[in-house]
Amino acid sequence: MIFERLNQDNVESYIAYLEVAMREEPDNMVADKIDEQGIKDRIADPFYSRTTSILAKENGKVIGRIEYHFYGCMQDGHRMAYVDWVYVLKAHRHKGVAQMLFAEFEKDCARNKIDQYYLIRATNEEADRFYHHFKNVELSEAPILRNYLEA
Repeated sequence: MIFERLNQDNVESYIAYLEVAMREEPDNMVADKIDEQGIKDRIADPFYSRTTSILAKENGKVIGRIEYHFYGCMQDGHRMAYVDWVYVLKAHRHKGVAQMLFAEFEKDCARNKIDQYYLIRATNEEADRFYHHFKNVELSEAPILRNYLEA
């Protein structure tokens, strides 16, 4: 297995991965359809340059990914990361792919002196089993405010 950052050279294999994911588990996706051109445009857009997607590839095909970004708090100086998304195709689950993706992400955290990271976790049984394998984590039921701003 190899790990690559999403970029213009591997975007087509990333889109092929999304197509499989959308077909297999449309209810677990955050979009209703794949916006191929939008994805390609975002890779080149400076706004998204601080968002990192690490792709897990096997036999030249993307089988999983983790997406995250770093940010800091001015008041206390904490350097943090937020994991936006982690997903492994169904046929490749329970083989350590997600753990390896998190390991790659944590290496990047160490290089960037990140103090902590968090994610809004899935609450299904399979996800709970996965999260309980982490060391030094706290699983909480944090209330979230989400506001969709009008354009």
